[in-house]
Amino acid sequence: MSESASENTSYPSYDAQAIEIKWQQRWEDEGLYRTDEDPAKPKRYVLEMFPYPSGDLHMGHARNYTIGDAMARQAHMRGFDVLHPMGFDAFGLPAENAAIKHHTQAAKWTYQNIDRAVRTMRRMGFSFDYDRMFNTCDPEYYRWGQWMFIQMWKRGLAYRATSPVNWCPGCKTVLANEQIVDGRCWRCGSIPERRNLSQWYLKITDYAQELLDDLDTLTGWPENVKAQQRNWIGRSEGAEIDFRLADEDGVTPTDRTITVFTTRADTLFGTTFMVLPPESELAEELVVGTEHEAAYRELRAATERVSSVERQGSDREKHGVPTGRFVINPITGEPFPIWVADYVLMDYGTGAVMGVPCGDQRDFEFAKKYGLDIVPIICEKDGPLYERLKDQRDIVVRDVDWDGAMAIEGYLVQSGAFTGLKGGKHSEGVAAILGWLEEHGCGRAKVQFRLRDWLISRQRYWGNPIPMIHCDDCGDVPVPEDQLPVRLPEGLDLGAGETLAEYAPFFETTCPKCGKPARRITDTMDTFTCSSWYYLRYCDPHNDASPFSREAVDRWMPVDNYIGGIEHAILHLLYSRFWTKVMRDLGLVGTDEPFTNLLCQGMVKDANGDTMSKSKGNVVPPSSVIGPYGADTMRLAILFIAPPEKDFDWDEDAVAGANRFIRRAWRVVWELANAGDAAAPLDVTTLDARAKELNRTLHELGLRCTADFDRGQFNTAISACMELTNAASKYLLETAEGERAASVCWRVAHDLVAMLAPICPHWAEELFHEALGQTGSVYDEPWPAFDAEQAKSDMVEIVVQVKGKNRAHIEVAVDAPKDELETAAREAVAEQIAGRDVRKVIVVPGRLVNIVAV
Repeated sequence: MSESASENTSYPSYDAQAIEIKWQQRWEDEGLYRTDEDPAKPKRYVLEMFPYPSGDLHMGHARNYTIGDAMARQAHMRGFDVLHPMGFDAFGLPAENAAIKHHTQAAKWTYQNIDRAVRTMRRMGFSFDYDRMFNTCDPEYYRWGQWMFIQMWKRGLAYRATSPVNWCPGCKTVLANEQIVDGRCWRCGSIPERRNLSQWYLKITDYAQELLDDLDTLTGWPENVKAQQRNWIGRSEGAEIDFRLADEDGVTPTDRTITVFTTRADTLFGTTFMVLPPESELAEELVVGTEHEAAYRELRAATERVSSVERQGSDREKHGVPTGRFVINPITGEPFPIWVADYVLMDYGTGAVMGVPCGDQRDFEFAKKYGLDIVPIICEKDGPLYERLKDQRDIVVRDVDWDGAMAIEGYLVQSGAFTGLKGGKHSEGVAAILGWLEEHGCGRAKVQFRLRDWLISRQRYWGNPIPMIHCDDCGDVPVPEDQLPVRLPEGLDLGAGETLAEYAPFFETTCPKCGKPARRITDTMDTFTCSSWYYLRYCDPHNDASPFSREAVDRWMPVDNYIGGIEHAILHLLYSRFWTKVMRDLGLVGTDEPFTNLLCQGMVKDANGDTMSKSKGNVVPPSSVIGPYGADTMRLAILFIAPPEKDFDWDEDAVAGANRFIRRAWRVVWELANAGDAAAPLDVTTLDARAKELNRTLHELGLRCTADFDRGQFNTAISACMELTNAASKYLLETAEGERAASVCWRVAHDLVAMLAPICPHWAEELFHEALGQTGSVYDEPWPAFDAEQAKSDMVEIVVQVKGKNRAHIEVAVDAPKDELETAAREAVAEQIAGRDVRKVIVVPGRLVNIVAV
């Protein structure tokens, strides 16, 4: 970029450190970013996912908050009443582990980190309403989380059950299914084990269909996030089929049934075995006392050391044990064996699975390994297998030479009266066989969800205590609401292994119903319960009579712009949607969904393309940029390097380039301001050609910048500002001081400062006051208005073609007549058409001239 017109020293140099510290103090003193409460204004709720205070902020945080801050600031300038809060997701395992490691208390470690992070936030110039800040470990906050739990318990949405759970040996606590990523604990990377424990759950499955249906209303969400939630909710339309358990002889049916869920009732004729998971109580009942018990015990013990995800892996070898018992196929009357296998899970369907090896690859591999029958029952019509099998039941046994299961699409064979029907999901074969099952009372249509109830119990200290008491006489009883919050005790020696479950002063209590000695529940809640409603508390953070007022949430909810990482696509976002719907049904909120528009920002990577993380030691702290360049340079670089949803590699050269632009724009604004006059009338008709072109460029780029802000594409919005800076610099270079249009100079200076204010707020504030001589704050300055008519150029660029191939470009007046266009075009390609016969000239005004020359 070229320098501006002169080495004018009548304006101060750009001192980022002094400017930023000056304005940050003034903003704080004036309470500039306290939320307005003006119901006459339209509202805009901008929220970035709050951080866990595990230390100081890193560049990933800086990117997230800079995106949200730019949105919030520009929305305020556009006339919105803006809510832009921040807080900390402060409970959780890292604080507890750090307390153990450093021989301190989790609360002390947490609040120290919060203080440090807040200082960094202020130093970055974020426009958070710090008066609304809270931490989820504050008793004033988690009190209301306990109150909400009790309301859910009253409605039957919170309950306790003993069931197999995922136990993390590293974190020494249980994990919800959603917290197992690629077969490992999402937090520490350990491989979870399966254990039977009494745990507390929230009944998210009651909302499964609504959570699925309402994804269609979230038009402001990325499609990949909605797809992940649809897959996790996992709605399947199918059938429950009842199989009669055979007596010891393996042939005679008993009155006892085993029910199986399947999406493919049409494959019932191809079922050759049933599979139970090792943790199934029925499996144990059938095997105990038989010759297979020892092998079963060994299989079950081995399975407990493997995660659910790994068990279902397609490449993992399957292991099984026979039970020695049989069930009767309800449609054929034939018996087939019951096996126990590690590739099926308790949380699918009823826990029992019918094995169809001809059509399921895992069933096929299991059947081949253990010598079980494989019966082809669906194939392409008119093929050799169809012709061979359409009129008979010709069982193909274990010595088949197939490499894998067949695709289960086509037409039914070896299926009795249903042979010849089309098979496949939602096919006539499914409908016909389901109809037969319903008619004979051994099957029914059923909708099944993959989603399971949310396991919230955690066997750790640093979390929100579950507000329940167990009495031997009265059972589980909620803590009286006037005794909330149930506070975490202080002073536990976590390093010595002391836990809530062993700390008598905490768990010893009396039953609220009968007054007898009772035991307080010592589990704490999954920290995702704290982050599932914090956005509601921000609407009314100081309310001590309720979690928030209905009036406040009706004013601000839903969140208009929510910014956070794609890693929360299932966990946090699904739980928050569930929590909002429960609060709606309790009459506390009036919205169905919490977040209208969702932006999942990309990852910040190091120079080697690796995602920055503390564990890798490749984190770039914001201070490393703020120190030499200032916060505004860091903010500009973060937003300019890439679109917000894209990953990018941290680039020191890009940071230096951003700083060069800020300094150059600083000089240009000062020179324009010195040549400008705010009071001078701007009459386009009186401007000379250069000033008129600069004014046109201002409106063209201003419209583009505004549109890019609206789309959240800050990199191209910044590009528009850079182009405007170049145009202004060119104007200053080409004009003498006395020739410059004062009205245009001042307008360009003002609008450039205003358009960059959401991105470089300190830089803009200083120029707004010192160069432009304004009072108040640039934060309160209205966003500039731009005129599409003034953005139109008097000239247009036309393509000149020779026989349809582009040969030149010419610039002509917008209203130039055809003969003038033709003349200009001939001159532009004179060399190409010299000595050739011009047969035809096609003129398309405003677009092109095509010369046909031979």
